[in-house]
Amino acid sequence: MTEVEFIGTVEELQQRRPDLSRLEAGLLAAPHLGLSPDTRSFARVFDVAHAHVLRALTRLDEAGLVAVTERDPRTQRAHFAPTDEARTLFAQAA
Repeated sequence: MTEVEFIGTVEELQQRRPDLSRLEAGLLAAPHLGLSPDTRSFARVFDVAHAHVLRALTRLDEAGLVAVTERDPRTQRAHFAPTDEARTLFAQAA
């Protein structure tokens, strides 16, 4: 996965779902592309404040695109998985 491919995937998601911010689309794309399996790792890899990533995750959860599978109460690190709706979105983009 190159940076160009990642950005292309993020842009494709934003075209299909204009309601997604760039951060939300990136967070949604990351596990699908085998990157950053949790919010803390995503924040570190992409040099974004963890609080911003957590807000993006909340919006994705509210939109029905991800399900939080595990959360560390001390660090707030959250692991998440795409929902069927997100998998359909990726299938359409392929």
